[in-house]
Amino acid sequence: MKIRHYVWISIVLVLTACSSVEIDTKRNLTYAYDEGFQTMLGELFASGMDKQNSGSSGFLVLDSGREAFLKRLAIISAAEKAIDLQYYIWNSDQSGRILAQQLLMAADKGVYVRLLLDDFNVGDRDNVFGVMDAHPNIELRLYNPNASRKGLAKVFGLLGNFGRLNQRMHNKSIVVDGSVAVVGGRNIGDEYFDLHEELNFRDRDVLAIGKIVADVSKSFDAYWNNDRAFSALQFSDKQPSFSDIEVLREELNTRTVQEMKTVQKLYQLNSLFDEQLEQWLDQFVWADAELIFDKPASFSDEKSDQVKRVALKLAELSQNVNKELIIESAYLIPGDGGIELMANLGKKGVHVSALTNSLASNDLTTNHSGYVRRRKEIVESFVDLYELRPDAESCLRIIESTQQCDEDTLFGLHAKSMVFDREIVFVGSFNVNQRSIYLNTETALIVYSPELAGIVARDIEENFSGNNSWKVELDKDGDIEWLEEKDGEIIHYSHEPETGFWRRFSSRFFAIFPVEKYL
Repeated sequence: MKIRHYVWISIVLVLTACSSVEIDTKRNLTYAYDEGFQTMLGELFASGMDKQNSGSSGFLVLDSGREAFLKRLAIISAAEKAIDLQYYIWNSDQSGRILAQQLLMAADKGVYVRLLLDDFNVGDRDNVFGVMDAHPNIELRLYNPNASRKGLAKVFGLLGNFGRLNQRMHNKSIVVDGSVAVVGGRNIGDEYFDLHEELNFRDRDVLAIGKIVADVSKSFDAYWNNDRAFSALQFSDKQPSFSDIEVLREELNTRTVQEMKTVQKLYQLNSLFDEQLEQWLDQFVWADAELIFDKPASFSDEKSDQVKRVALKLAELSQNVNKELIIESAYLIPGDGGIELMANLGKKGVHVSALTNSLASNDLTTNHSGYVRRRKEIVESFVDLYELRPDAESCLRIIESTQQCDEDTLFGLHAKSMVFDREIVFVGSFNVNQRSIYLNTETALIVYSPELAGIVARDIEENFSGNNSWKVELDKDGDIEWLEEKDGEIIHYSHEPETGFWRRFSSRFFAIFPVEKYL
């Protein structure tokens, strides 16, 4: 190929990278449904609130993927008026397709569905999303999209707009009929619902009713009506027709018939739709709460040097603890301020403990490398540090499936929770890392309840045991070591347990580079 050809290709790529999406200044602003009392769900949960005779909200911890998936199916199938969903990842696997099919069925019976997805993980599904958006009762928007959609052009588009496109919407929530919400750390995908053949996450979210639901809706509306949210139709190669919707409906129905049977088998259920919503009322913990969410940036705002709202709130709560702080974070990469905060707590006698992924349980070696750069400082800051084992015995209790907990399936951590003095609990999308502090938008549900805080604290502490995690300490020479209790004896490891040389080398190689903010 002649030099001038390379020049022309380079020019085309540069121009593509500099292309931008056109903001629709005339689009309709829509807002959450707020007359839940007129629906079956609204009436049902209102009866529970009447029994409490309180202005507080009700909360139910969804501790297993099985429970999280079934309760999502239950509230979506019960919807009568509106469903709002906001996610960072929605995979095209069996759980993703089943939930998509249920949304389409809800829309077919007149429910208004708004689905907001972060564009980073959309992949090559623009046309499928365009078809869903063409349904008269479904609106699908993509948050902070790359103007270039495929191949090298997409890569150059990312590089050309790195400041904006590196800021992602990491929030995760569902609101149904303005009456019930689910908020937490789970994306939509098999690995988040204990259905994956190779990797399943220990994750957590909370089902909520009461006045907190309106706050979740306000959060959704803030992102939905932001100028970074674009109609999925804008990126479809063609204008979808009614027949395209029919084809998608048939494909989903055909594929999910067998997938539902597979899910039933893994969950050991006769049906996926046997949830009795009335039975939930006796399980709720009632308490005061607040929802904190990061303000979505305007389309042209590329600033990333300011600590965001969720991070500030969690730092404030941490600074005010008197006895104990428990941290559970899949990706634990505190900055200088976080290290200083933990050290100051330790100096004043506060017991700080933290659970994160080991290299063996981590799905992202690059993210682990950022943690490696900070691990020794964390231990030196008076923190009891634990790394989850990929063969943790707790897998059997949490996932309830020997098939999903065998030696061929990785058990990893994806939950993001904190407990403050066993009186206040946070569950949400926020990892204790630099990306969540500066770049991503996040959501934090803060519940002021010793009962709920105790539930989450016990769930986290279960994985502190030697059967579930390795304790990280410093040896007599000041080097990192991993401790495992086995048959009453303590085994010491001088390198990350259950990992091969190449993965350890990769982790340490990436740790050379000071890029924690982007992991």
